[in-house]
Amino acid sequence: MDGERDMMEKPEYGERGMISLLGVCALGILMFFAATLYAVGMSRNAAVQRFLVQDELRNGAEDGVRLAVSKMNGDSATVTRAEGAASDGMLLITGQTGEVDFEVYARNKGDKILLLSVGKKDGNQSRAVGVLKRKNGKYIIEHWER
Repeated sequence: MDGERDMMEKPEYGERGMISLLGVCALGILMFFAATLYAVGMSRNAAVQRFLVQDELRNGAEDGVRLAVSKMNGDSATVTRAEGAASDGMLLITGQTGEVDFEVYARNKGDKILLLSVGKKDGNQSRAVGVLKRKNGKYIIEHWER
C-alpha cells in the first residue's frame, strides 16, 4: 500500500512544478508588456517635450514679428529701414521674449514688406514670416507664411 501512495504522489509533485513554471512564464510575459508600455510612455514624453520646445520657439519667432510691426508703427526710422531693404534681408530688431531670443529681418517686396523672425533657444531655432501691408498709414500683418 505504501508503494501505491508513492506512485500517486509523484504526479502531484510534477504538477506543482509545472504550475510554478507556468507562473514564471506568465510573470515574464507581464514584465515584457510592462517594459514595452514603459518604453512607449518614455517615447511619447520625449515627443511631447520636443513639441513644447518647438511651440515655444515658434511663438517667440511670431512675437518677434509682432514686436517689429509695433515698432514700425511707432518709429518712422524703423519703417524707413524696412522699406529700404530691397535685396537681401536686413536685420531690423533683436530681442527676447520669455526665454527665446529672436532676430527679425525685413525685406521689401513692392507694396508689401516681409518680416522673417528667427527664434533661438539652446541651439534650436524656429522661423516665422509675416507679410505686412500698409493700411491707413499703419502696417498690419496681412498673412503669415508657413
